[in-house]
Amino acid sequence: MFVSQDDKYLSAQGLITSAVELAQSRNINLHKLLRGTGIFEQDLLNFQHTFSVSQQVRLLAQFKLLMKSTDSGFLLGSQLINDTRAEAQALKYSDNLAQVLKQLSLLRMQLAPLLFSQTYIKNDNVYIYIQPAHGFDESLYHYVLEIYSTAFYSLLKRVSESYPHCQFDFAFKRPRHIQEYEQNLGLKVSFDKPCTRWVLNKTMLRAKNPHASQLRFMQAQSQLHNKSVVSMTFIEAVCRYLYSHPSANLECTAKHFAMSSATFKRRLKLNGVRFSALIDEQNKHKAIYLLTLCAKHNEQVAEHLAFYDIPNFRRAFKRWTGLTPNQLKAQ
Repeated sequence: MFVSQDDKYLSAQGLITSAVELAQSRNINLHKLLRGTGIFEQDLLNFQHTFSVSQQVRLLAQFKLLMKSTDSGFLLGSQLINDTRAEAQALKYSDNLAQVLKQLSLLRMQLAPLLFSQTYIKNDNVYIYIQPAHGFDESLYHYVLEIYSTAFYSLLKRVSESYPHCQFDFAFKRPRHIQEYEQNLGLKVSFDKPCTRWVLNKTMLRAKNPHASQLRFMQAQSQLHNKSVVSMTFIEAVCRYLYSHPSANLECTAKHFAMSSATFKRRLKLNGVRFSALIDEQNKHKAIYLLTLCAKHNEQVAEHLAFYDIPNFRRAFKRWTGLTPNQLKAQ
C-alpha cells in the first residue's frame, strides 16, 4: 500500500512533537509555528489523531523559518533519538546494526517518511543511497537531509560500542555553515557529489548493540503487530518502478499504476515532481551503481539504460552528475 502526500496516517509523536518542543524551548509561539500547516494544538494532545506527509512538510518549513539558525535542523535530528514509540524502540533494542537497518527499512514510513533509500553491500562497505520521497524545494530538501543524517548518526552512536565512522556524501554545494555539519556528522563529510549517500564499514553490521534487549525488542514488535503497515509514498513507488524499468515511458508507467497519462501527470504535479525529473534521477542512480559498485563498462551501462548511442549516454550522464562516466570512475 502506498500513500499520497495528503493521506493521514502519521502520529504526532516523533518529528512533529520534537519540532514543537524545540520551537517552544526557543520561545516561539505555538500558534505561529502551526499557522498554515493544518495542524491544531488540540491535535497534538490526541494520540488517535493522524497527520499527512504534506502537513509534516509544512510544519518543517515553518519551523525552519521561525528558528532562524543554521543549527536547527541538526538539533531537531538529534532529538529524534528520544522518540518513545514502539517503532523507535524496535531500533534501539535491536541486537546489532544489521537488525537496526532491517527494522528501519520496515518502519521508515512511520519514522522517516520524507526519504527513501537503497542499500548495497560491496567489498568492505555498506552504501545507503538517499532520495526524496516527496517533492521539495531545494533548500527544504537540504534541511530534511540535515535532520535525518543527524538522526541516523545519533542512532549509530546509540547502537555502537565504539565511536562509529560514517561517510556522508551530499549532492549539493558546500554550505556556509560547514562547521555545523562537521560538529554533528563528524569530519567525513563531502559535498558536490553525484548523489547523496551514507557509507559505513560492513564490520559495523555485526557489532553488538550495548543497549540490546531481546525482551524490549519483542515487546515493541508485539505493539507493532496490530498496526496497519504503509509501505511507501506514491513518489517512492514511481521511483522504484522507473529504477527497475529504465526504458519505461510516461504511458506505460501510468498504466502500471492503473491511471491515464493525464491523471498520472496530475498526481505527480500534486506531489511537486515532474516525470522527466524522476526518470533522470533514477537513470542517474542506476548508472552510478553500475559504473562504480558493479564496475561495468560504459557500453554495458548505456545498453542497460536503453541508450544505443554512447555519445548520447555520456552527454546525459554529464547532465545528470556534472561528470563524465570516466571522471566518476576515476574518483
